[in-house]
Formats: sequence, structure tokens, C-alpha cells
Amino acid sequence: GMGGMGKTTIARTVYDEISCRFEAGCFLKNVKEGFMKQGELHMQTLLLSSISDNKVGISDILSKGFQVMLKSLGQRKVLIVVDDVDKLEQIEALLGEQHSFGGGSRIIITSRDSQLLSIADVIYNPKTLSDSGALKLFRQHAFRNDQPTRDYDDLSNRVVEYAQGLPLAF
Repeated sequence: GMGGMGKTTIARTVYDEISCRFEAGCFLKNVKEGFMKQGELHMQTLLLSSISDNKVGISDILSKGFQVMLKSLGQRKVLIVVDDVDKLEQIEALLGEQHSFGGGSRIIITSRDSQLLSIADVIYNPKTLSDSGALKLFRQHAFRNDQPTRDYDDLSNRVVEYAQGLPLAF
């Protein structure tokens, strides 16, 4: 879905709500940006460090190999969120081509590109807000109050109309 729909917020809420049911968890936020700025090796290190009992460094991955280390953790029941993915290669670099985690593991992927999610078992598409809901949310964030303000009522309505149900997308 498009930016500002709340994909990351929904994924974070789900993660926070159910992570206690898993042996280990990892919420990798802004994967696209992480790959661009820090690189694949750094992102793999973040993932392994989160789901491993031991601190994992880049040197460990270079000497032992990411896939070997990931496979050794494969029997653990894990919850992994891979947020804001824009390339299949990012998913494969982080999870391997054959995702082999322990029984009951869950992987949540957020992306603007629905084609990347074609391999998923279940896809959730967040809905945009109604006009009244969008207006209420916009007022809450813009004015710290969800009540109409005469001075800004017309402007608020125009912003919500322009945002097409995504009042926080700006």
C-alpha cells in the first residue's frame, strides 16, 4: 500500500502484542533505507543479533556465513518483522530463499510493492479512513484536539480531501 497508510504502525502493534509468544523476535524497521545506507551485512547482523542468544558481529558473519548461522537458529520459534522492503533480494538476504524457522514462527513483511508479497500466505491491505475519521485524526495531530476550529475548518477539510483518507501522509 501507499505511504502513510499505517503499515509500519500496524506491524509494530502486532509485534508488540504477540512477541511474548515467541522464543525470539526482531523488528527490522526501514529495511530499504538500511540496505542503502548500511548495507546487507549490517542488516543481517541486526537480525541475527536479535534472534540469537549470543551477540553476533560482522566478523562472525564473514567467517561463518550468514546462511549457516541462520540455519543454526532455524529450530527456534521466532517472530520477525521486515519493514519497508522494496526488493525481493532484501527478503532473500535476510531470510534466505527457503525460510526455515521453527514451527509456529511468523514473518511479517511490509512493503509498498504488492508484487513482493506474492509469496506470502496471507496479505493484509489496510484501508483508508472515511472522510470524518480522517478529519478527526488530522485535527488531533494538527491541533491536539479533535474538535472543529472555525478558523481552520475549511483548510482542514481541504487537507483531508487532498490526502484522500491518509491525513498523516504529509
